[in-house]
Amino acid sequence: MVLKTRQPKRRKFQSTIRQTARRKREYFYSSITVLLVKIILLVFLIILLKTTIGVFIYRFSDSPAALRYSLPGLIVIMIAVLIYYIIKNINNLKEEYKNLH
Repeated sequence: MVLKTRQPKRRKFQSTIRQTARRKREYFYSSITVLLVKIILLVFLIILLKTTIGVFIYRFSDSPAALRYSLPGLIVIMIAVLIYYIIKNINNLKEEYKNLH
């Protein structure tokens, strides 16, 4: 289902300074919430990495090495990408904080 977007009426869509500041503040707070969710996901991935290392490397020691290290390696890659985005998000939050005041 595709809904057509209406163009807002510009006469009634007047933004005051307070509303603009409130929107910036809400955007800043939502960015902080996203950062916290990413940190929680990072903790979850670290716990998952510890578990998969214990299961795949030690319990499946008779399996081929590519199979044993593939899933922990994939999780390490996901952790690295998530750390990159967390650092990027922190830098964006610093810029937003400077523009907030």
